[in-house]
Amino acid sequence: MKIKIILTLFFLFEVNLAISQSSNSPYPVIFVHGLNSDNTTWNTVISQLAGTWSVSDSNVLHFVINARGGDTTQYLPDVLFPLKDVSGNNVNLMSKSDIYAINFGNFWNRNPADPRILLYNNSTPGSSQSPSNQSAIYKQGFALKIMIDSVLKITGAKKVILLGHSMGGLAIREYLQRKENGIHKWWIDPYDTVNGHKVAKVITTGTPHLGTNVTSIPFVSIDNNSEAMRDMKITFSSSQYGAYLFGNIETNVPSNYYNQDVNCNGIQTDTIAGIDTLSNDNPEFALPGNIFYTWITSNYLGLGTDLAVPFNNQRLYINQNPAPLGVADTIRTNKNHIQQTSDTRSLIRGLDEPDKKDFAYEIFAGKNYSGFITLKSNTVVSDTDFYKTETGLAGEIIFKVNSSNAGVSTIALLSESGSLIQSKNFSGTSDSVMAVKESGKYLMRVTGNSSNNQNQNSYGFFVRFISSPALHLYVSLEGMWNGNYHVNDSLRIFLRENFSPYNKADSAIVVLDSTGSAVMQFTFSLNGNYYIQLLHRNALETWSSVPVSVSADNTASFDFTDSQSKAYGDNMIFKSGRWCLYSGDVNSDRVIDGTDANLIDNDAGSFITGYLSTDLNGDEIVEAYDAALAENNAANFINAVIP
Repeated sequence: MKIKIILTLFFLFEVNLAISQSSNSPYPVIFVHGLNSDNTTWNTVISQLAGTWSVSDSNVLHFVINARGGDTTQYLPDVLFPLKDVSGNNVNLMSKSDIYAINFGNFWNRNPADPRILLYNNSTPGSSQSPSNQSAIYKQGFALKIMIDSVLKITGAKKVILLGHSMGGLAIREYLQRKENGIHKWWIDPYDTVNGHKVAKVITTGTPHLGTNVTSIPFVSIDNNSEAMRDMKITFSSSQYGAYLFGNIETNVPSNYYNQDVNCNGIQTDTIAGIDTLSNDNPEFALPGNIFYTWITSNYLGLGTDLAVPFNNQRLYINQNPAPLGVADTIRTNKNHIQQTSDTRSLIRGLDEPDKKDFAYEIFAGKNYSGFITLKSNTVVSDTDFYKTETGLAGEIIFKVNSSNAGVSTIALLSESGSLIQSKNFSGTSDSVMAVKESGKYLMRVTGNSSNNQNQNSYGFFVRFISSPALHLYVSLEGMWNGNYHVNDSLRIFLRENFSPYNKADSAIVVLDSTGSAVMQFTFSLNGNYYIQLLHRNALETWSSVPVSVSADNTASFDFTDSQSKAYGDNMIFKSGRWCLYSGDVNSDRVIDGTDANLIDNDAGSFITGYLSTDLNGDEIVEAYDAALAENNAANFINAVIP
């Protein structure tokens, strides 16, 4: 228990030390290494991506996942990430970035009172125990949960991208698939059955999705009795399938392995449900269908293997189609198992942004991002990348792309449903599409040809919103203002050009609150000076006395109630401390006359109720008060005065 408390404090400390810096990948990427390896295996690709995304280096979270081992194989006390190394240096502090890596290649000082991590150390807690980076995949899934949770809290991102090599790909699947009593075991939000995993994309390379029976890998020292080797087995014998991948009883795990506890609960007699069924994921706890998966496979020198994993076992498939169906593809390379983590060309292809709108990456205004036009599966050279964004304000949406020899050919702005708003052929090294739209969700699309991007140059892009002019109005209606309270009612406002013929520039419909106040935003108007035209169901049309200046990203204010001179032609009436629009123009013909009075009399005589133009005081009853108000204004020959 003491260890758990200390490590919980470490975890909170890390998150609190997060600092703010710009991000250039729509989602942070977490690299997960393979068997008997560590985070440094990714140095080549991380170096290239760090240059593209303008970050100094990856942030690494160092784990020990064989901390107890000899006492028990329960996963919780076995997984540690001490803050300090043996010299007292803080080594498990992460900052905001685009690139993160996990490292299982460590041990610790075995001192619960003052835990210190021994970085890049393959010691074990005793004889016949697995090194940390060859420990059970179940424990790796738990550690990956901690890693994802840390990255989300540090970056503020909604999702992450996961990239795993060899055994690391199985750790990713463990995180995504494992359930306990029908609930997702490792998900960040296990009760959100759709998005609780917080993962945008998964890429694996050289992963034994369908297992491997290899006992040696060139240039890699492996412990064939370790938990990880146990878990990656296709079969234990001609009659016994590997328990972790395909399911089996733990007692059928051969005794040469250090333990039989596949699910790391301290019991070695459980029946294990495998994460696979035949050649695809087990439908009982299937991979989520709202993530896109790329399986990078390799047939080294035509040998049918990458020297560690059989070629056909490096992917999931159904009838030779990548699985999960419709949300997966494959990339084929010719690298051996050790070369795969340095194969930047294939890894960047795997990281390619979504080519389907349903998987579009979310981006935000005010941030610069980078993407790649890459060769697709089956050597398709045309590449499409989708992004999505949302604005709560009406106004101009600008999607700008910078591309220098990055293969971009067209850019487009689309509605949330995918309907085209604007598209254009990309020209020069910088181009943009823009449109004035209402608030809502929108898609951005970048299309290109990878043949024109042989060097895998990245393109840059950003989205910007310029909110349309807003107006804060104060208006009172004669019949609906009683001196203390204004009836809530709708009002239509037009912005009119300030020169003849005073064309309409924009409009908005608002509801006046109990004080006669309303704020509206216009969608299509440009910066400038406009007359304000007010229209109501039974009030006289009224214009502002002077044009009002409105501008983007700004809220103008105009008060009709504080002075008669605010209305064009001084055309308002004073009532209970305010200047009000005249009430009584029931037929909206710009004159209050006998026709309006007769309409009110007819409805009053018929005892008509409801939301009616003849109800001048807004009490939903047409009665003598409404008739008297209209008749009084008609007797005074009140009519609209407009430019």
